[in-house]
Amino acid sequence: MAQTPWGNKSSQYFYTREEEYVHGLRCALGIWQKMNAEKLTLDDGLMMRILADSPGGLELHIGMFMPTILSQGDSEQQAKWLPPCLNLQIIGTYAQTELGHGTFVRGLETTATYDASTQEFVLHSPTLTSTKWWPGGMGKTATHAVVMARLMLNGKDHGPHAFIVQLRSLETHLPMPGVTVGDIGPKVGYGGVDNGFMSMDHVRIARTNMMMRFAKVTPQGEYIPPPPANSKASYATMLFVRADIVKNSGGVLSKAVTIATRYAVVRRQTAPGPGQRELQVMDYQNVANTLLGLISSAYACWFMGQNMQQRYQKFEADRDKGDFSDLPELHALSSGLKAACTAITADGIETARRTCGGHGYSQLSGLPRLFANYVQNVTWEGDNNVLYLQTARFLLKGLLAGQAGAPVPGGSTGYLGNIQQELSSKCSAQGPGCWANSSLALAALRQRAARLVVLGASVLQQRCGGPGAKLVFEGAPWNSSTVAQIAAAKAHCEMVLLQTFMETVDQATSSGQLSASTLAVLGRCCSLFGLSLVEGGAADLFEAGWMTGAQAAALRTQHRNLLAALRPEAVALVDAFGWEDYALNSALGRADGDVYSALLDMARVSPLNRTQEGPAWEAVLKPVMHRKPIPKL
Repeated sequence: MAQTPWGNKSSQYFYTREEEYVHGLRCALGIWQKMNAEKLTLDDGLMMRILADSPGGLELHIGMFMPTILSQGDSEQQAKWLPPCLNLQIIGTYAQTELGHGTFVRGLETTATYDASTQEFVLHSPTLTSTKWWPGGMGKTATHAVVMARLMLNGKDHGPHAFIVQLRSLETHLPMPGVTVGDIGPKVGYGGVDNGFMSMDHVRIARTNMMMRFAKVTPQGEYIPPPPANSKASYATMLFVRADIVKNSGGVLSKAVTIATRYAVVRRQTAPGPGQRELQVMDYQNVANTLLGLISSAYACWFMGQNMQQRYQKFEADRDKGDFSDLPELHALSSGLKAACTAITADGIETARRTCGGHGYSQLSGLPRLFANYVQNVTWEGDNNVLYLQTARFLLKGLLAGQAGAPVPGGSTGYLGNIQQELSSKCSAQGPGCWANSSLALAALRQRAARLVVLGASVLQQRCGGPGAKLVFEGAPWNSSTVAQIAAAKAHCEMVLLQTFMETVDQATSSGQLSASTLAVLGRCCSLFGLSLVEGGAADLFEAGWMTGAQAAALRTQHRNLLAALRPEAVALVDAFGWEDYALNSALGRADGDVYSALLDMARVSPLNRTQEGPAWEAVLKPVMHRKPIPKL
């Protein structure tokens, strides 16, 4: 890839916005052409996208437009739309977010009114705030969009549904009549993607352009809703994307911590004594604490991502058989874990950058661009706090079911069915060694989650009018209890992250595919991740009386012991992520450690270095500096 014009990264940090946009498209098309020419698999193509790391106008075509048709289109619609999608005869995007509404899908204002006389839907943007805003590829690339709009039949609002709308002519690429579309302008990062705006003035589309795998509209205008158990099937695209975001979080964080860790073992600072060599930065305990913590978090998010993909694939298989029983938990987990994992990763990239000192501020380190391109994930596809609240609703309903003696929905919430037993438990640690077993950390996180869910229910009960009042999950009572609800959802997600890490290590142990020494190191990473979470939530455990001061001190001792045990494994742990120099494109993250030569070599490519005197000499500097005779100094 590095040998191709579209895969060459030597100028990646020096592009203008327009150049970055064009290069992103050339890269995507280069990958597509290589796949076709060499008959490569879809997985090969996805891997090339990751390695090239040049996001462009096809991101949502691949990531949301086609998946929506696959998940929500009926067989005829799939047969009609997928071939031109795959052949790049049309390019799609996904238009849900509006200027005035994002995460709150029910608040969308765009309308799709059915005209039975022509068997067409009339798509309209009735207000300024109904303008679609943010869809990737919409600005200058996409010819079509899946548009989420309120379905209006005979004056009745049936809520948001998905419709395929043509945005641009396939002959000229100019906007279709009634469509106003363009690019939203510069962003923090992701400059290669033309996020766009779009409004419609009574744009007509065929009835069959509504996605009709589940909900349907007959030619006569009769609405056929999806089966009750399947009423939220249209959210499948969002579930897929959120599960994918969880999967990607571990990969992105692993890139950041690979760069920072490799640099931390090359960089030396401060000799411990006269005549002695300066210490590797990684040998300072605070740096080891930061980077080993990030390494363990990257593994946790990576394993959680694999788990979420498996959950989604199971949901798809069950859905095809008419079984939607896993949908509530999948929605709750994909929401909460999207929030948890993106926060861990976004914060982790910046933390990794800071450990690199001044060189981390250079774009050539790869870390500023990585952060700028990734940080959008904490707000796109649902603001993280709003997503935590969706998880909290699921947890509260599970708690109410358990208290009523009914089955608690979802495997991750089983502890809510035994809430009194959980609340009465105490920490069993009798010394640092007890904390070496991740099961104790899991018990602590489960205890914390249980108590915070109960606290969230208590706060909501008070806001609803006190004991005996029916709990409501919206309006003033809910809105005035959100701090407690978010805390409960975060605690639950942290517990799930550690539990999944532990299960992954157990599965690897059972498979016999890894050596005993590798499993031991993974186990220590798992333990470090768990203890870091427990330490971060210790105040809640103290407040509950679950843990004593002596037990907390033993936890800290074991945590520091793990840092010392894992320090020699740091480079091997990041090398195991498998990122080659091409993928990282970082002077600081080079596998051979020759970071200072790399910084100089990459800096020489800067457009400012094309001439010795620089682009401002003749027009700006020289007239001022030569207005008087040159001094003889």
